[in-house]
Amino acid sequence: MKKDNRGFLLAESLVVSTFVLTVLILLYIQFSNLITNYKNSYNYNNVESIYDLASVANYLQINNYNLSNQLTDSKPYVVVYEEGTCNTNLGLSDAFCTELINKMDAKKIIYSYSDISIIKDYVSNHNDSEINQNMREFITRVETNTVLNKGRLFAEFENGTYATIAMDNEITAPDIPDVPTVPTTSIGGVEVNLVTSGTGLYFDNGRYIYKGNNPNNYIDFNGEKWRIISKETDGSLKIMRVNGINNLVWDSADQSNYNFSSLNTYLNNTYLNSISSAHRNNIVEKTFSIGSITNTTLQDQIDKENSEISNNRVGLITASEYIKAHSNTICSTLSNVNSNASTCKSTNWMIPKTGKLWTITPYDPNFVTVINSNGSIETNIKSSTANISVHPVVYLSPNVSLTGTGTLEDSFKIGG
Repeated sequence: MKKDNRGFLLAESLVVSTFVLTVLILLYIQFSNLITNYKNSYNYNNVESIYDLASVANYLQINNYNLSNQLTDSKPYVVVYEEGTCNTNLGLSDAFCTELINKMDAKKIIYSYSDISIIKDYVSNHNDSEINQNMREFITRVETNTVLNKGRLFAEFENGTYATIAMDNEITAPDIPDVPTVPTTSIGGVEVNLVTSGTGLYFDNGRYIYKGNNPNNYIDFNGEKWRIISKETDGSLKIMRVNGINNLVWDSADQSNYNFSSLNTYLNNTYLNSISSAHRNNIVEKTFSIGSITNTTLQDQIDKENSEISNNRVGLITASEYIKAHSNTICSTLSNVNSNASTCKSTNWMIPKTGKLWTITPYDPNFVTVINSNGSIETNIKSSTANISVHPVVYLSPNVSLTGTGTLEDSFKIGG
C-alpha cells in the first residue's frame, strides 16, 4: 500500500516558508539599518554643518561669551539660538543673528557641558519641550571623547541636518574667575547696560526700550526735560516730553484719525516751529502708527496700530508703547493692565502724576485712548474732550551724539 506523504510535505513546506520568512526579515532589518546609517551619515555632522557650527563657536569665543555659568544640574544646557532669534539674555546681538546664524539657516543651537554623558542622560530622562525628538535622537547617537575645560554646541538646521562641535577653552587660567559679560548698546554714543528684569533698557526684537518705574532715560531737549522711549532699529531715538501741554483737545471735530486731527495740525506746525532751530534740526520725519486699540494680545495690538500710519515729525505715544513700558510681565495686555492697575502703576515711568494723557491710538471713529494717573487705559474718551495732557513725541536723528548718564540730575545732552 502506497504511503500518504501529504502530511510530511505540508510540514516540510511550513519549515521552508518559516526559514525563508526569517531570512527576509533579517535582510529587511539589515537593509533598514543600512538606509538609516546612510541617512545619518548625511544628516549628522556633515562637513557643511560642522563648518557652520564652527563659525558660531568662533563668534562666541572671540566675544568672550561665558555660557558655562548658565548651566545647572536641573537644566544642563542653554539655548543659544532658536527660530530666527538669538538668546538676548546671553547678550547676543541682533546683528549676529542676521549676519551669521540666519545666513546658515540654523533652526536651533544649544550649548551644554563638554561631558556629553550629562546632556545624554538629561534628554533620556526628561521630556523637555525645548529639545525635539529629532534633536534628542541626534544627541543620544553622538559618540566622542570628553575634552577638558570645553563646552559643546549642538545644532539643528532647516535642511534637516545636525551637527555638534567642541568649544575652545572658555577659562583662560584656573585662578582667574570668569567675569560675567554685561550686554550693552549705544544710546547716542553712550554705552548703556541692558537688563532682562526690573527697571532699565531692554532688547526688544531689534529695538531697545526703557521699562520700569524710573529708568535713567532723561534727556535735555529744547531747554526741557524729555525721556527716551526707545532706540529704533535704524538708531533713531524716540523721545517724549515730560511736562504736558494742557487745554488742548485731540480733535475739535470729534473724530479720531490723527492724520486729520486738529492736534496733528497744531503739533506739526505751531508747536514744531516753537522748538529752537538747533534742536528742530535733530528731529526726523518718521512713521507713527495710528491704528486703533484691541483687547487681545500685545502683538495683536501692535499689528492693529501698524495697520494705519501717519508720516510726521511730531506725534504721541501709542497704547502698545505704554503697555510695553511696564517692567511687570503681568501688565502685558489692555485687560491685564486695567485689572491690575494698582500693581502696574508702580512699574511704568509713562504714567502721568495727575490727570490723564492722550495717546495717538483711537478706539473708534469718535473716541481716543488715554492713560489715567491711576495706571489704567481708558478707551471711552471723546476726542473733543478738553483738559487732557498732551505730551509731544519726536524722533531724533540716528546721528545725534549724547553725553551724560540719563539720570534726572545728569540727563543725556545732545553734543555735550
